[in-house]
Amino acid sequence: MGAGVSGLAAAYRLLRSDWDVAVPAAATPARPGGIPAALTDFGLNAAQRLGLPPALVERRQPRCDLVAVDAAGVPLAVHPEPPPHRPVLGQDEMLAVLSDALGGEVDRRGAELPVLVADDCGVTAIFANGDEDWFDLVVGADGACSAVRAAVLGHSHCDPPHWSTVHGRIELTSSCAVSMDLTGRSVRLHPLRDKRSAVSFAWRHRSDTPWPEVFADLGWLVPELLSRVDGEPCVQIPQERADRWVHRQIALIGDAAWYLGPHADRGLSLAVGGAELLGGALDIFPGADEALSWWERTLRPYVLSAPSRAAT
Repeated sequence: MGAGVSGLAAAYRLLRSDWDVAVPAAATPARPGGIPAALTDFGLNAAQRLGLPPALVERRQPRCDLVAVDAAGVPLAVHPEPPPHRPVLGQDEMLAVLSDALGGEVDRRGAELPVLVADDCGVTAIFANGDEDWFDLVVGADGACSAVRAAVLGHSHCDPPHWSTVHGRIELTSSCAVSMDLTGRSVRLHPLRDKRSAVSFAWRHRSDTPWPEVFADLGWLVPELLSRVDGEPCVQIPQERADRWVHRQIALIGDAAWYLGPHADRGLSLAVGGAELLGGALDIFPGADEALSWWERTLRPYVLSAPSRAAT
């Protein structure tokens, strides 16, 4: 369930092991895909096993230094550009690579979340039109607001922080990436290969305040960036990590399991790496229950070690 990076990466990995794969996903309006980031070794190694590096190189964005600035735009630190072997990509580029790799080989269908009835052998999915399908495995890859997670694990009893974001791609040339991370809000800028720049605003949700006003007091290029980005905030996203990722023959992956917050640089790497590891586990172990248990135990340390956007 879900046609984001985690969902398509899992579909592609399972397809390579001769699974019959369907990708049901609710139709959502296209949005710019946020800020590019370099793949970590975990994500890059997984991409290599999937045969993706040539396509990643073709679509990669510029490597550049990252300058951290304060609210006035004064530089605080400079992080050197990533090494040449680690391609820099945004969500849009990674989705394009995976979509091209999948081609027409999977059943991609628009569908709201079906009723999922899981047992020790598989999962019955009952769709809104009354159709039923039986699956050996369901991978819940439907994002931070995961309906699959809520259906199989229930809603969280805590009240996690909620973030809102606005992304854009604007006519602005920059020689470096810039991060302005403040209490409860952040701004990111990254140059693109077409001489434009990706810009992203993220903030702890404030229901009474128009989003540009959340950043109106900031210096540097922020006023100009605000004037150039025309977008509606995405839905409020809870910064929530599921206590467990597996329920019988249902596995959660990506933001559905471990949303790290906005501007999490390792998000793409964990999505691709987690999907490749899932396929490997299912190849190795004779039963899905053993495979899913091993997969979660093995992957969780990578997720826990990933920096998340502070929920302050």
